[in-house]
Amino acid sequence: YSRYCNNHSSALAEYTILNQHMVYTIFFESCRLLKDMESIPLDGYLLKPVQRICQYQLQLKELLKYTSSSHPDHAKVKEAECIMSSVASTVNERKRRTENINKLALWQSSIEDWRGEDILVKSSIMIHSGSLYKISAGNKQLRRFFLFDRQLVYCRKLLGSGKLQYKGRMNLDQCQTVDLEDNSEPGIVNGWKMENQAKNKWIVLFSKNNTDKSAWINALKEERRQVELDSENNFVIPEAQKHAAYVQVRRSNSTRSKKQNSFSQKYKSTSDLRSSLLADKTSKDVKSKSNKKLKGFSNKMFLKKQKKLAHLHD
Repeated sequence: YSRYCNNHSSALAEYTILNQHMVYTIFFESCRLLKDMESIPLDGYLLKPVQRICQYQLQLKELLKYTSSSHPDHAKVKEAECIMSSVASTVNERKRRTENINKLALWQSSIEDWRGEDILVKSSIMIHSGSLYKISAGNKQLRRFFLFDRQLVYCRKLLGSGKLQYKGRMNLDQCQTVDLEDNSEPGIVNGWKMENQAKNKWIVLFSKNNTDKSAWINALKEERRQVELDSENNFVIPEAQKHAAYVQVRRSNSTRSKKQNSFSQKYKSTSDLRSSLLADKTSKDVKSKSNKKLKGFSNKMFLKKQKKLAHLHD
């Protein structure tokens, strides 16, 4: 049911595309007439299952309201209301997560030198992010970390451009978080260790203060809880939707790139741009002066006519 609701927006988009062709419009209408169905467009019928989730919940709440606690059906009605409330929450969460994958695909496209599998292969939500110090093989490095379900990605901020460059990631399904007491390792305060048991590797991470550390530890616990919940609910993003998200990002980036190239071709240097801006300003100043002259001329003509009329009246 929730998968149908998640796919509802994609189904509507497909229906809109097909409905632009007369052959499909006639086909849909013919099917409706053959089954003697109400005069409602197909998109209206597609919406009905989505609406029913909320309607069932509201009806059960109303039924529970008028069912006495001593009635033999009270417990069953209450249980049914709780189940439908849970279903509605699950559907809303899945819809939010499904819509969120476009943002993740866009985020990945902004990272320089991305390597390995796409972010959407394992993840569907960003849980936390921030700057942390990373110690690996004795080297201390400041990195920008992004916590997703099932993986932790870290990047380096490039000087000048301010963009982020991909440096690595950790598979959290194979990692264990170990809290470190302050100075349990030389110079490490507000830190913890991430151990990759499968590869027998580890890194030490530490934050600038204890507040940031607490936020990260809680976020890592939330990540494990989210993964477990997704497993229980069989939550999976359809491959078609992942593909559609990357296609949309590529189109968006292509449009932006064309606009930038067009701008670059028109203004090949900063001096060309400056000259164009000055020309526009000069043109505006000339128009402004011209308008002022016309306005002054109009005022003079108006005054002359007034004097002439006053003279004739006298």
